[in-house]
Amino acid sequence: MNDVVAVALITAVSTVTAGGLAGVFTYRAALAQARSQMEQSREGRLEERLARHREVRRDVYVRFLDQLSDAHNFMDQLWMEPLPSSAEPAVRQLTERADQLWKTMHIIDLEGPPDVAAAARSIAGSTYAEWDALKEYLEGSQGGEELHIRESNDWAQFVQRRARQTEQLVERARRAVGGHLTSN
Repeated sequence: MNDVVAVALITAVSTVTAGGLAGVFTYRAALAQARSQMEQSREGRLEERLARHREVRRDVYVRFLDQLSDAHNFMDQLWMEPLPSSAEPAVRQLTERADQLWKTMHIIDLEGPPDVAAAARSIAGSTYAEWDALKEYLEGSQGGEELHIRESNDWAQFVQRRARQTEQLVERARRAVGGHLTSN
């Protein structure tokens, strides 16, 4: 009978030990799986946050470029068409457009990155310089003349600067939102 008890005892200890080992391995596997899921979840949240940030940046850049285009189109109109006899309405409209750029510029400063903000600040500053020149020409005009003819050197320099700075801004903004990547 002692043999039967010994065998039963050995069998019981073996079963308990096997169950304990199986429990340890199951616990470790579950722990590893939980860690993996937490890491995947963290990476997913980070990617979502980055995607939202890129989207916000893109929206701000588009708004700024739209306002810039609006300001430049209005300036082109002032350069190309015969000047009005009263400069006040044109100066007011020009000022409103230039001011809108600076309002959006603050958002670009916040959203970044710094190289895009610097390019936007540069082109907004140039727009104000052109605004200043146009304001002076408008206020000194009797009306009817075309500035692109009278001030052709200034006009050509402003147009070239606009194109160069806009291209730089778009390239930097494209990199900031990941738009420079090719789809493969």
